[in-house]
Amino acid sequence: MKIYLVQHGDALPPEINPERPLSPQGKADVERLAAFLGQHSFPLSAILHSQKARARETAEILGHYLASGLKLEEHANLAPNDPIEPILDLIQDGMMIVSHLPYLQRLSGHLVVHDQDAIVINFDQGKVICLEKIDGHFAFDWAIGTNHTP
Repeated sequence: MKIYLVQHGDALPPEINPERPLSPQGKADVERLAAFLGQHSFPLSAILHSQKARARETAEILGHYLASGLKLEEHANLAPNDPIEPILDLIQDGMMIVSHLPYLQRLSGHLVVHDQDAIVINFDQGKVICLEKIDGHFAFDWAIGTNHTP
C-alpha cells in the first residue's frame, strides 16, 4: 500500500488575503510539479484536502494532472492543528492527503514510528512524500518538491 502526503504550495500572506490562497509562484510551482508527476504512472484512489484555500487549490492542480476523473474530497479534519486520529481509519492504498504543517509532521511521525512528536520527514511547501506500507509498517519511499522539479 502506498499513500501520498502533500504540503500545499506557497500561499499569499494573511495581510494580502486572509483566506491565504496559493500565491502566483505557489500556483506555478505546483503546476510544474504536477506536470512532472503526471509523466509517471501511479494510481490514486482518493485525493483528500483540508478546507483551506491553499490546500484545495494544490489538490485541484495535482488532481488535474494525476487523476482527472477522480473527485476531490474536502475533509474537515486536515487543518494544521487538527488531531490525526480521524484520518487514520480512512487511509487506503493510493490515497493522497493535501494538508499543512504541523498536521503532516504528526501524521507521518505516527505512521512511520508510531510517535506523533517524531519528525521523520522534512516537509516543504509543495512537496509530495510517498509512504509505503511494508509488513504492516509504513516506511519512506520517495519525495519530490517544487524546488526539485525541472
